[in-house]
Amino acid sequence: DIDVHHGDGVEEAFLTTNRVMTLSFHQYDEKEKFFPGTGDIKDVGEGDGKYYAINVPLKPGIDNNSYHSIFGKIVDRTVDVYRPDVIWLQCGADSLKGDLIGGFNMSTKGHGDAVKHMLK
Repeated sequence: DIDVHHGDGVEEAFLTTNRVMTLSFHQYDEKEKFFPGTGDIKDVGEGDGKYYAINVPLKPGIDNNSYHSIFGKIVDRTVDVYRPDVIWLQCGADSLKGDLIGGFNMSTKGHGDAVKHMLK
């Protein structure tokens, strides 16, 4: 999930199972409580789903270069460790620069680069 909000609904649906692994890159600020206020790095799943949820909380203002320096390393390591059969990528546009709600500074090229990375 690469949009500006935490993928809380998908994470919640699979929180206690090891059949689906969730990975969310999102804006998070403990003090400001950016909606939905979830997705702390310590949130890793529960029961059989423990360590099947990965949250990558990011500060407002992240740009393409900073995002991709983090994104590629985390995605590649996650794929190496979990060896998924299927990857589903959620690409909300609210992480684009100028969005009235989100605080990221990503461009459409930045989003496209994330998609290209996943396709390889």
